[in-house]
Amino acid sequence: MFLTRASSVARRQSAALSRFKTTLAIRRETINVWERRAPLAPHHVKDIVDTGVNVLVQPSTRRAYYMQEYEEVGAVITEDISSATHIIGVKAPEPEELIEDKCYAFFSHTIKAQPEGMPLLDEMLRKNITLLDYEKMTNEDGTRNVAFGHYAGVAGMINVLHGLGLRMLSLGVTSPFLHIGLAHNYATVADVVPVLHRIGESMKKYKLPKVIAPLTFSFTGSGNVSQGARSIFEHLPHEYIEPTEMKQAALEGDPSICYATVLRRSNSMERIDGKPYSADDYNMNGDLYKNIFAEKVAPYTTCLVNGLYWEAPAPRVLSDEDAVRMFGKGSQAKNNIMRGIPQIPHKMLAISDITCDIGGSIEFSKEPTTVGSPFQLYDPKTRTVHSDFSRDGVMVMSIDNLPCQLPREATEYFGDCLMPHLADFLSLTHDESILSQANNTSPCISRAIITNQGDLAPDYKYISLLRKEQELQRIAETAGARSLTSKEYRSDNKRVLLLGSGLVSEPVVEYLTRSADVRITIGSNDEAQATALASKYRNTVPQHLDVGDRRNLSNEIAKHDLVISLLPATMHAFVAELCIDARRNMLTASYASDQMRKLGTRAAQKGVILFNEIGLDPGIDHLMAMNLFDDIKQNNGTVESFESFCGGLPAPQFTNNPLRYKFTWFPKGVVTNALSDAKYLKDGKEVVVESGTLMQCARPFEVMPGFNLECYPNRDSTIYKEAYGIEAAHTVLRGTLRYKGYSMAMDTLIQLGFFKSDKMDLSGYSWANLTKQLLGNRSMSHQECKKKLLTLFSGDRFRASTIVKLGLLDNDNIPAGIDNPMDALVEKISSSLMLPEDETDVIIMNHSVGVRLPSGKCETHRSNMVVYGEEGGWTAMCKTVGLPVGIAAEMIMNGEIKERGLVLPFTKEIYKPMLKKLELEGITERREVESEDL
Repeated sequence: MFLTRASSVARRQSAALSRFKTTLAIRRETINVWERRAPLAPHHVKDIVDTGVNVLVQPSTRRAYYMQEYEEVGAVITEDISSATHIIGVKAPEPEELIEDKCYAFFSHTIKAQPEGMPLLDEMLRKNITLLDYEKMTNEDGTRNVAFGHYAGVAGMINVLHGLGLRMLSLGVTSPFLHIGLAHNYATVADVVPVLHRIGESMKKYKLPKVIAPLTFSFTGSGNVSQGARSIFEHLPHEYIEPTEMKQAALEGDPSICYATVLRRSNSMERIDGKPYSADDYNMNGDLYKNIFAEKVAPYTTCLVNGLYWEAPAPRVLSDEDAVRMFGKGSQAKNNIMRGIPQIPHKMLAISDITCDIGGSIEFSKEPTTVGSPFQLYDPKTRTVHSDFSRDGVMVMSIDNLPCQLPREATEYFGDCLMPHLADFLSLTHDESILSQANNTSPCISRAIITNQGDLAPDYKYISLLRKEQELQRIAETAGARSLTSKEYRSDNKRVLLLGSGLVSEPVVEYLTRSADVRITIGSNDEAQATALASKYRNTVPQHLDVGDRRNLSNEIAKHDLVISLLPATMHAFVAELCIDARRNMLTASYASDQMRKLGTRAAQKGVILFNEIGLDPGIDHLMAMNLFDDIKQNNGTVESFESFCGGLPAPQFTNNPLRYKFTWFPKGVVTNALSDAKYLKDGKEVVVESGTLMQCARPFEVMPGFNLECYPNRDSTIYKEAYGIEAAHTVLRGTLRYKGYSMAMDTLIQLGFFKSDKMDLSGYSWANLTKQLLGNRSMSHQECKKKLLTLFSGDRFRASTIVKLGLLDNDNIPAGIDNPMDALVEKISSSLMLPEDETDVIIMNHSVGVRLPSGKCETHRSNMVVYGEEGGWTAMCKTVGLPVGIAAEMIMNGEIKERGLVLPFTKEIYKPMLKKLELEGITERREVESEDL
């Protein structure tokens, strides 16, 4: 019979194996001295050999089974396994041990691009190897089919009972638990059962001392690990109770028995807002829940047995802060034994962290322990571990290879799990695509194929991207960026994913990296630009990232705490959706689009911050306006009108072109804004500016005459009447500043047709051809073209000369790939009108507020801000967009922003501290008041 668990399955697998000729080899385990397991027990091998499959076994005197046991069932003991077609083991071999053109199966520890596993992965790819990783042999729901979890639970429970005996003795209390050994002291689980029964008899006869009794156990999780641990615990005198009953049991329970509770999601998770728990709601909104264990169960638990699968952002079972609260007050037992009876400092004495998820559900489980040294005492006051169990703190066991302590039974269990899938694995041959074969035979096998005949399988291509991140970090370090220390890589680091590596990115990085606990990943498709920026600042690494790759971007977002998007505004909603799915906060300087506003409700339900409008305009304009309104209202003034204008411009001495403008950010955004519609409130009436007519609304801006400016409305100003809390205002207008002449030049281009985005075949066109085509005749002469321009603009030479001075009558060809006038215009002016490095820019902002005082008197309150770029340094635009973003990011990570969902900077908790921090960066306003009497 091929299988031990079901004869029908056995016959089916036997028939499947008999259809092909193959040789299976079981390699020897070499990873460490305690690894005595095998993937198959001798009786499994017999079932395989009986089907006609050859089985080779590498010799090993460390293996828990004798070589003779395998030989007796028909296996061949041989060092040379090169004739095998398929080779299996438990753990990974050394890279040099791999044999070319084989199918392997083992736990590889490569799927997260773990650095220590990459030499092995490279060798598998080089040697044309197909790898089946047991860890990924799952059902569609993610449940693992092949694992050692049950025996991890069994060994973890035996060990922690032994550890409890040691911990209690160190505190001055003897107990029968001293008589149980570590798991590897027993050949089988059956051997430990009589010891447990004797402990139980002693408890019943003599009871445990009241200073520690009754013993209470909390089991987390309900899967194989938890079930395995409980199968050992249940040999002690025990009673299962609900979590809510633990307090009474700890205070009043019977000292001759052990009490236990099983913490499942349904009885350990509570919604923060008090709503009832539901499994579907938790799966969707896990971050809206809290784990009640630390608060309501842990204080009454002697031993925590942790078998919980955990992943961020789910609530932890115990955090570092919980440890300080529970174990950090200091031991009252030390030097305080009166009449031989000590005082125990706290109820919880030991934790068996069977999952060994470092920094995970038990946050202070910082490093694995070993079979040879299984326990350590964690001191939360110093956040250090010790081998002296009499010190302050809690004993923790976190062995990462527990099943190897019970190698024979663990092998039996594992082999039983593997056998139903072995025929499908052995049917794979290198004669054709292995992945195709697996897809046709077994989805479980297909999901577990990591390398497919010397190439990464499609589902695991992401490993290359993770490795690229590591390589880019190494490049950055070589280029001069300081490498991160182990302390800076701590799990409590604040991890930021910055999307975009353009000009505005540097002030963000510079500001955030002033804090040693912030780690930044710069995600960009411009590898050279990202690497150059990362090389300037500590704790910063570049990452080549295609934001259009949803899966890759989603993986990156999940690794970080905060995502800052400095991408074009049209991409923010896409990024925001992924952030919400991953429950990660997001920050952007751009206006909150309708799409972002719609996402706000879902973000709030998930506890996610989507912080928008926190650059310059929008951003600093909001902060200064709200602060100005506060001051006015404190003097009982009423805001009757509000006009706000802002512009990013070249410094006045660098305005030598028809637009009087040069680009310091995304050129197409500037150009397309000229086509925007607008809406504002003027003297109580709503004014609507239709798309295409915005430039015709420009008027002189006389408030700051030294700059020779003009202004025009921007977007929908009416929404800010409510947002700003100035409901009494009859005029609300937000707009843009430019030097005089800009609007006429842009309107000229609009009227000529350069703002059209209709597809055109521009192959072979020169700039002059395009201009003439827009005028109606591509073949006209230059002279005829100039005359027609003058006629079109009624003899206005400024308008006509705009076309000439912008190079739109040049004979150079339009670059290939451009297929519409709008993109052609952007290409032309962005290449010639970007602000050069040896020129500077200026940001000009003005708020003018009409105020009526209680006396009836009217005043105009003004706030002016002028910021110049630094010659050879940051532009004013970079500084005034990037620094607010950096400050807002800092506030989010420090927990200063409590609001969830769509967040705008309109509350005092945001704009007051932000203005103070901006002032420290040299970004300030100048106030003035003009009375109507003047």
